[in-house]
Amino acid sequence: MLVSTIELFTRARRADHLGIKGAEQLSLDWPAMISRKDEIVASWSKSKNATPGNLGIPALRGHATFAGPHEVTVDGRNYSGDKFVIATGSKPARPLIPGAEHAITSDELLHLKEQPKRLVVIGGGFIGLEFGFALARAGTKVTLLQSGLQIGPALDHDIRNALLECANEAGMTIKTNVKVTKIESDRTVEAEIDGRKEKFYTDQVLLATGRPSNVESMKPERANIDLDHGAVKVNEYLQSVSATHVYAAGDAAGKHQHSPVAWYEGPIAAHNALKGDVRKVDFSVFPSAIFTIPAIGQVGLTEEEALKRGLKMKTSKLPYEYNPAAGVRDETEGLVKIVYEEATDKILGVHVIGAHAEDIIQIAAVAIKGGLKKSEVGAMHYVFPTFGGAIFDTMAV
Repeated sequence: MLVSTIELFTRARRADHLGIKGAEQLSLDWPAMISRKDEIVASWSKSKNATPGNLGIPALRGHATFAGPHEVTVDGRNYSGDKFVIATGSKPARPLIPGAEHAITSDELLHLKEQPKRLVVIGGGFIGLEFGFALARAGTKVTLLQSGLQIGPALDHDIRNALLECANEAGMTIKTNVKVTKIESDRTVEAEIDGRKEKFYTDQVLLATGRPSNVESMKPERANIDLDHGAVKVNEYLQSVSATHVYAAGDAAGKHQHSPVAWYEGPIAAHNALKGDVRKVDFSVFPSAIFTIPAIGQVGLTEEEALKRGLKMKTSKLPYEYNPAAGVRDETEGLVKIVYEEATDKILGVHVIGAHAEDIIQIAAVAIKGGLKKSEVGAMHYVFPTFGGAIFDTMAV
């Protein structure tokens, strides 16, 4: 929600040359934006909390822990069951950095009453990138510190390079190969970069180093539930490999930490728990998005992954500036990249950075799922002018 508001704010501020006067006078009302976010979340929560009752399902609210293989305790009372589905989500990680208590997590940032003028983000994965871009576009001076050699390690290299250009344009400072050694009480961040000691002065420090599963707080060992990196170790039916009466979904299963994955896995886990192991999870085609500004959408193999598998592949690339819709709307930052098998024309992966990437990547996902060849997609008629047309045009290259 913050991203959508800030994205609109960013576009509006640079709309002066489109004939919209006074754009440079616009300002962002941070408290109003946070208040609107709270109202929307409260509305969603109210609807979600009412669902069990509407379906005639009793709902208990409290913290559950296993008392045995078939028994849980909720606020001092024991309840037994034949089958269990664990869908307890995750929580922001707090790394073992001296002074980490002086920093905030993504959950806490979403409740800040004032926009920080300066922000240091520790972590260069999708959480750090999303919040870093949002705050930078909103006018905060953002410095992102990444422990690895590159941000977004799962990104295709061409998309990452384009993202770095966008970060520079947004005024972000990105440092890699960073070891954060301490966070002072005044939030000064001390770090080592390539053997040099540096200090970063800031108003807030955001910890964006991952989200571990909440399963461990349930005492899963009492039910003989094996964990893998803190999540339930499951098979293709989302069934615990060590406690076959237990199923898990979403972050509790730990395979892919995305909200749509939880929505996809939840019904499968429940169905298998009630009806037997019939439905398998299928992530053979797995589109995902990172809501930076501009956004990133990706599905399938990166160029690097295809090469590691020994595939003889080729790529097609088309900058957003060649997309008429992007030109009309003055959103020409971006790139579409297709990875395909040379001999068969099979689409191996599609990667997009640019406006509406999170939407247009789904065209590519359907094409891959349907087994369409690159040339077949490139020969299709499409609605013009649209951002989605960038996929078809790149397939035709």
